Amino acid sequence: MGEPNGMLTIEKTDGRRKCPSCSEENHYMIHESTDKSNIINDYPRVYGKKYRCGRCGVEWREK
Repeated sequence: MGEPNGMLTIEKTDGRRKCPSCSEENHYMIHESTDKSNIINDYPRVYGKKYRCGRCGVEWREK
């Protein structure tokens, strides 16, 4: 489940997104950003998303 760079990879869940570590569900505390290490399509260049919890600081991506 964990990767060498310390980022977790979890299954995409139905419903509200929550932190896999502390179970925070408040959408204002879950920060979404572009994951430049996860290239979905080469041309046009499309990157994946990564998420960071504002409460505990853990980063993860969904597959």
